[in-house]
Amino acid sequence: MKVCIYLEMEGRLDTSGIGVATKNQRKALRRLDQFDLDLTKNPWSDYDILHLNTIGPKSLFHLFRAKRKNKPVVLHSHTTGEDFKGSFMFSDLVSIPLKKYLGFYYTKGDVVLCPSKYTKQKLFEYNVNNPIVVSNGVDLEKYSFNKKLRKEYRDRYGLTGTVVFAVGSPFERKGVETFIEVAKTLPEYSFVWFGPLRKLQKKSIRKLIENPPDNVKFTGKVDNVVGAYSAGDIFFLPSYNENQGLVVLEAAACERPLILRDIPGFKYCRDKTECLKGESEQEFKKHIDSIARNKDLRDRLVSNGLELANRHSLENTGEKLIKIYKEVLNSK
Repeated sequence: MKVCIYLEMEGRLDTSGIGVATKNQRKALRRLDQFDLDLTKNPWSDYDILHLNTIGPKSLFHLFRAKRKNKPVVLHSHTTGEDFKGSFMFSDLVSIPLKKYLGFYYTKGDVVLCPSKYTKQKLFEYNVNNPIVVSNGVDLEKYSFNKKLRKEYRDRYGLTGTVVFAVGSPFERKGVETFIEVAKTLPEYSFVWFGPLRKLQKKSIRKLIENPPDNVKFTGKVDNVVGAYSAGDIFFLPSYNENQGLVVLEAAACERPLILRDIPGFKYCRDKTECLKGESEQEFKKHIDSIARNKDLRDRLVSNGLELANRHSLENTGEKLIKIYKEVLNSK
């Protein structure tokens, strides 16, 4: 069985959530040695199944080309209109027609995959029949706490004491304003956001990032994201919308306690078990203090977080993908 896993604009999306998720698919499948499987990135090559990860014009072209050749197409729904809002300038306006396009696009696949039950529900609203939940997975061989990298990255960015941090591009949707406002109420802690600064940020967000409080840093892109996870002490992501949030699983795998906004996309991460959830700045402040001051709570969240990461291992993701590929191939 030869599968083409295609990511349009892969060079630009390399460090994005979609880019990492696509890499995870390939890694997960390559680790399943017991299956006779050949992978390619080239949609012009001969393949048995086409697996598309983006929604752009090239992906649409190759979707219809595969259909004409009677090749089964697996579509991965990493994008919804809801998670597109608040990402960059004019994204709120674009999200309205985008929803109509996504309803058209996703219904053309033989199988539609999604990373969470929340996204599955959204796809039902787009009239997509029977989407299948497959976690994006986390590479447990890569993501683990590294003591050497911790020292290196804390020295690099001048970090001392308890460090509250986030990872990823600091979009409005990710809750960067909340992150800064909470930091203002906790001057005794350092707050760091590790991740590339996008050019198309809203002006209001760009202004906040360029003029942060004294205890807040925005690092820009980092060389080794494991260094970022290891340097921080409490992972804090007050995002307003996520389809899964790969960084949550990565932080859990790196043994960082989690504080998340209470949103549907984070339902897979249980409040007071694998994380602490909140909705207000006051709640987030209380959670940060609680984790920083209570070792038993911190240890329990870390232990449960590791179990969560293991449930989302690449091995589990790969096995699900293989099963789906076989079923869609046999149905043709």
